[in-house]
Amino acid sequence: MNNQASRSPVFKAMLETEMEESLSDTIKLSDVSHGALCAFVDFLYTAEAPLDDDMACDLLVLANKYEINHLKNYGENFLISKLNWESSLKNYSFAHQHNAKTLLDDALSLILDTMDNLNEREEYLELVEKDPRLVVNIYEAYYSKTGRCCRCHQS
Repeated sequence: MNNQASRSPVFKAMLETEMEESLSDTIKLSDVSHGALCAFVDFLYTAEAPLDDDMACDLLVLANKYEINHLKNYGENFLISKLNWESSLKNYSFAHQHNAKTLLDDALSLILDTMDNLNEREEYLELVEKDPRLVVNIYEAYYSKTGRCCRCHQS
């Protein structure tokens, strides 16, 4: 994997320093499903991977963790191509969690375009409970976009 390790600064550091991985010439990835691991390795060798929503998310998480920007862009672009009103809140939260800036921006844009229906969505209520700071970010972006004042809701 040494050639492929050069595609990841994290792998490269693991194999070129006095870490356990360099001593054994083995990198153990225990926090990943078998399917995602196979797709990840395939991508390292071929720059392609079969994607669905779940696999794109799994690979984006791995890409973020191991700093493989090409894979991160690959997963992000797939998720963006599937982005719709129903998936926008879930993808916004996911993108925020995994530093996927392009997906974050596109999901936020879609959310802002449908703000009138936001409070009615079950995903919104879950986000209020799980990560209220993201809800604040959404409203700050909305008020910034519309030119309204956050406190008085007036222009």
